[in-house]
Amino acid sequence: MPKLLALLSSLKLAVILLVLLLLGLSAGTIIESRSGVEVAGRLVYYAPWFLALQALFTVNVVASLVALFPYGKMRIGYLLTHGSLVLILVGALVTYFFKVEGTLGLWEGQTGNEIDQVENGQLVARHTLPFSVRLMDFQIDHYPGTMRPAQFRSYVVILDAQTGAGTPGALWMNHPLEVAGYTIFQSSYQQENGREASVFSVSKDPGQPIVFAGYVLLVLGMCVVFGTRIVQRRRAAALLASLAVLALARPAAAEDQVTKADLEALRRLPVQADGRLMPLDTWARENVWKITGRRQWQGRDSVVVAAGWLANPQAAANEPVIALDDAKLAEAIGLPGATHAALVQVARSPQFGQLMRQASEQEAHNEPRRGVLADVEKLYERAQRMGDLISGGVRPVPVGGPAEARWNPAPQPGLPGLLEVARGPRLEGWPSAAAMDREVSYNATRPSRIAWIVLVGALVAAIAGWRTRNRTLDAAAAVLLVIGFGVMTWGLGTRWAVGGRVPASNMYESMLFLAWGVGLFALVALVFIRNRLVLVNASAGATLTMLLVDLLPMDGFIHPMPPVLTGTPWLAIHVPIIMVSYAVLALGVIIAHMQIAFGALAPRREDLIEKMADLNYWYTMVGSILLIAGILTGSIWAASSWGRYWGWDPKEVWSLVAFLAYMAILHGRSDRLLGRFGVAAWSIIAFQTILMTYLGVNYVLGTGLHAYGFGDSPIVIWMVLIALAEIAFLAWGGFAQRRGQARTPAAG
Repeated sequence: MPKLLALLSSLKLAVILLVLLLLGLSAGTIIESRSGVEVAGRLVYYAPWFLALQALFTVNVVASLVALFPYGKMRIGYLLTHGSLVLILVGALVTYFFKVEGTLGLWEGQTGNEIDQVENGQLVARHTLPFSVRLMDFQIDHYPGTMRPAQFRSYVVILDAQTGAGTPGALWMNHPLEVAGYTIFQSSYQQENGREASVFSVSKDPGQPIVFAGYVLLVLGMCVVFGTRIVQRRRAAALLASLAVLALARPAAAEDQVTKADLEALRRLPVQADGRLMPLDTWARENVWKITGRRQWQGRDSVVVAAGWLANPQAAANEPVIALDDAKLAEAIGLPGATHAALVQVARSPQFGQLMRQASEQEAHNEPRRGVLADVEKLYERAQRMGDLISGGVRPVPVGGPAEARWNPAPQPGLPGLLEVARGPRLEGWPSAAAMDREVSYNATRPSRIAWIVLVGALVAAIAGWRTRNRTLDAAAAVLLVIGFGVMTWGLGTRWAVGGRVPASNMYESMLFLAWGVGLFALVALVFIRNRLVLVNASAGATLTMLLVDLLPMDGFIHPMPPVLTGTPWLAIHVPIIMVSYAVLALGVIIAHMQIAFGALAPRREDLIEKMADLNYWYTMVGSILLIAGILTGSIWAASSWGRYWGWDPKEVWSLVAFLAYMAILHGRSDRLLGRFGVAAWSIIAFQTILMTYLGVNYVLGTGLHAYGFGDSPIVIWMVLIALAEIAFLAWGGFAQRRGQARTPAAG
């Protein structure tokens, strides 16, 4: 092989380029969070140095294909994966040079055929379409009882530029209209003086099908590579099987008025709040949690607490129930040492008013609110919620059901009206009693708590069975793991039934899928791999995730989704695949920690350490396949919703960074650049990119379309502490490894 070809096709060069690419992409997201996507594009994403890096990477891939010609049967996966990368890069190049996109805004009755390309608020280009669009009618649906958009749609006529003939059509979020090679997307809308306008995003991208074909070939090729390795090592058959599965006031005031029978009737009373139907039990729990910051206030039933506030609004306004996030906020509003404030105290605090004015000024200048100013906005939201509750509370579902455009007034405001309706016969249009009972039962059961308690038992039994090689304990651990997984599945299914949608719209629900994915992958693996390590590993991962779900202060209530998340199957496909990929890689990082710890503390357990290294490799391989599959489905979803498969959103970029990090590990292992310890260590480092993708984009960078969560500062602090702990762990493990090698040169 010529020296130049050998150099250009080397795995060492591939690993170096992968690392440089992921570092460049990481820097781009940091720049974007500070200066915007246009600056990040100019300095990184479209900068000559980064384009040159991509070009060199393409040369490396092509050279590797040339160097290995001709291809045998065992190289088919290699050919597919590396050929697909070339296809993806070529498609991206076609998109860069030939894509046409812009916005078209039309008032009802207006016709237009020019789209504007706007960057950084300025018009940079205007394109004329080979047809015209006339907006005939614009309609918007709202979630019941709110002004929150549920869906909006446009009825248009497409006019041929040559003949003038009109073709009617309709489009709405996630349902674009294809016309003459262009795709028209419903983007947003405007309402002004009784008139309505629709804003369309129009694009034509000849590179998109090329990129998607490359994505599909990449996933297929990685599966073939993995299958080839399994043929070579039959002990990993379980992970292939699992991949196949995965692809598919004082409350006494209320107690004086409410009997036990009334309480149960109130609990199941259908009310309309937050844009959906729910039992009053859910409404009460959510308001108590969001106002007080606690799941239970003073250990009392949330329905009793909320009923007490409704029964005596004046006393409720003077009761310190509104949570103050920290001591600095309490001192800033003139309540030093307080953990909760009364609505009257907040309203009469001159310091609070001054802080709100400062926050409003920063918002007007698009400046981020941090520290006390961020906390004071949360305090305002809590105070407003408390004020709304005691002034009007909530009303039962009106006769006729949620199809009514507005509320029909309840017989009386406040608690008396609720009791009057709750004590009466069920009204026409109400949801079934079974539906209300199901949600009340879900609220009371807290599947996440039951699951982690059961899984703790599984973990203890698994560790004991592993240490003693006791099959009875192994069986007990497996049974408890199955029970825990069953509880998680029941919880997810019930949440899906209650919300009428796949539970995948916020941080809480994504963590439910993460824990469920750990359990699913582990159970399928256990069927094929008779290895106690899998049992310990899976029990630990599932227990930790469900414990976090139950204990962290996340919003676990079910909310309606924005229009962009409705009416598309990709939400139910993309989110589970991504979360299961995170789950598999999390299992891998647990094994990596165990491998390094045993290498330091019990280096003579060579057979056990080798099994851990092999298991970590298979987790990394399967997790990487699922990760790229998740990126693929996310790109398809973005293309069907916004007309672009890649928009340099920080979450997209960090998903790619994570994939590149794991590809660097797999390539480094293949070329023996990384030994057994190196693969484990870099698996731990690479998992930090998963944490950054999942949490850091929201709470460290604070930018992007994928914004959901439960707070910022605690997450940032915990991520820093985790990173420091990992550095210390790797330093200790590396020192122990070197010391062991110095004493026993033959040891691995």
